[in-house]
Amino acid sequence: MIGAMGVAAEDEPLEGDIGPAADAGAPRPAGTSGPRQADAAAELRRYEAEREERRRRTNAASGRIAAALAALLLAFLAYDSVRTALTARSRGDDWIYPPLVIAGICTIALATLLAWAARRVK
Repeated sequence: MIGAMGVAAEDEPLEGDIGPAADAGAPRPAGTSGPRQADAAAELRRYEAEREERRRRTNAASGRIAAALAALLLAFLAYDSVRTALTARSRGDDWIYPPLVIAGICTIALATLLAWAARRVK
């Protein structure tokens, strides 16, 4: 059917399209049932979904590595502060406020980080 401007109705753009279909009149391979644009759009959506899945996996791996490094740092700081507190106590220096308080803070932060990581795994 020919429209008002001499363009076939099947070549007219759909709502939201910009211009007529580029390959609407091009021959299709045997056995295909949809226009090439729909196939190309489906392939682009599939590629985008694959790219998004790779991005999510990469971000998840980097998050796990960052959490593990933070946990190692907090564990080391807590260990070092406890060791410093024990050394200071044996010498008779102040051992509660600077070193033991820092060890407590690092231990609380480590426990919080581990609880958060365990909750995210579930």
